[in-house]
Amino acid sequence: MALGRSDSREKRISRFIRRHFGVRPRSLELYKESLRHSSSADCQRDGLPSNERLEFLGDSVLDMIVVDMLFRKFPNGDEGEMTRMKARLVSREALNFLGEEIGVEHLLDAQTGKGAVHASLRGNAMEALVGAVYLDRGFRRTQRGVLKLLQRFDLDTRIQATVDFKSKLHEWGQKRKRKVQFNVVREFKRGGQQLYQMQVLVGGKVMGTSDGPSKKSAEQAAAREACRHIFGDDKGSS
Repeated sequence: MALGRSDSREKRISRFIRRHFGVRPRSLELYKESLRHSSSADCQRDGLPSNERLEFLGDSVLDMIVVDMLFRKFPNGDEGEMTRMKARLVSREALNFLGEEIGVEHLLDAQTGKGAVHASLRGNAMEALVGAVYLDRGFRRTQRGVLKLLQRFDLDTRIQATVDFKSKLHEWGQKRKRKVQFNVVREFKRGGQQLYQMQVLVGGKVMGTSDGPSKKSAEQAAAREACRHIFGDDKGSS
């Protein structure tokens, strides 16, 4: 009976990895470890390793994937802005959200009592899963899987849209009677992804240019650049 439950769990984990990371697991033990919290009976009773080491590895792999993506996606982006974007994309909040969206808690091996799974356990498991995929299938396959996940849940746009820079810029222009205008510079593809380059003019002067996967996200990025020029920061406060 116990063997049947074990087989069923392994099949569920295998399907989960194929569905969300797009790879066929070779070493299921790695993925079982990535989903094993230190509170689990297997850790407490049998001394099996928890997911903490894989979490440590996955954190660095995830950083590299996101840094590479931002570097290629925003060829005109400066170091400070890309650092802030990376921090938001790999933040605990973002990873907790991603873990909840794909239902990682249903496979977690953790003793949580009668309460709900704490959000941080989902985020930790997401990092550990990235570490497991990396060890099992290598960097390139891990990279493709993670980027598809980010794109699937539109996470980069959600994280970037914490401040409506376009509205802030229009409000500032109206107060000072300066016309704010957005223009599409070009539409192009990079790595198979459709991108738009937008330009924002304030009083006829170009104040920001940026790329994005949609006109809306490119406008926000260009407006953010203009706000940085005008206000000296990313808050858009006068």
